[in-house]
Amino acid sequence: MKIKSKTSDILDNLMIGKGFRRKRDVAKYFGVTPQALSLWIAKDKIPPRHLLKISKETTMKTTSHISSTSSIKKTEEKTVIDYLMRENVVLKEKVKLLENQEQKNSSFIPEGDLFNKIMADSLLIAGRVSDGIITQVDGKWSEIMGYSSDQLTGLSYDREDLIHPDELKKVQKIQQTLKKSESISKSKYSTIQRWKHGKSNKYIMLSMVWEVDIPKDTAIILIKPIDLFMID
Repeated sequence: MKIKSKTSDILDNLMIGKGFRRKRDVAKYFGVTPQALSLWIAKDKIPPRHLLKISKETTMKTTSHISSTSSIKKTEEKTVIDYLMRENVVLKEKVKLLENQEQKNSSFIPEGDLFNKIMADSLLIAGRVSDGIITQVDGKWSEIMGYSSDQLTGLSYDREDLIHPDELKKVQKIQQTLKKSESISKSKYSTIQRWKHGKSNKYIMLSMVWEVDIPKDTAIILIKPIDLFMID
C-alpha cells in the first residue's frame, strides 16, 4: 500500500479549501507549471516561498471561514513552522563553524573564500551587547536587504525604523534581560524577525541565530532571509 506524502495532503487540503477541481488550478494558484507541481509531489517538498503564501492567506481569512477550514489551517501552519525550525538548525550549525574559526584577536568574522562557502546568501552582523551598536557586517546586504555596510555600521540592531513593531518590543526585552542578568555569561538563541528593506520599505522575514558573549560584550547574528520573493 502506497503511503500518501505530506505534500499531497497539503495540496489536497488546499484544493478542498479553495474549491479547485484539478491540479492545474493549484499550479495556477502558485504561479507554476503543472510539471513543477508534479515535481513537488515526487520530491515531497514544496518550496518555502509557496508554503509562506499558504500560511499568509490562511492567517488573513475571516472568522466566518475558520470552522470549515480549521484542520487545513493547522496542517499548513505546522508545515511552515517545521520549515522555519529546520532553517534555524542549519543556521546554528553554521554558527558552530564560525566559532571554530574564531581567532583570538578582535576580528571574529572570517573573510574571503571561507566566509563565502559557509554563508552563501546568508547575512552576518557583529555588534555590542551593551548598547546594541552594529560594529561589523558581512554578506550581500545591499543586494538582499537594500543597505550598504556603511549604512548599517554604527546603528543599533534594535532600531524601530528597522524592525517590525510586532517584534521590536520582544527584541528589546531580550536585550535588557541579557544586560541585567548576573548569571548569564553566554547565550545562543534563535528568533524570527521582520526587517524593513532599505529601498522598497517592505518587511522581509529573517531567520536569525544569536551568539552572545556578555563578558566580551559581543553579539554575532547569523541571518537567513526567508521570503526574498517579496522583494520587487
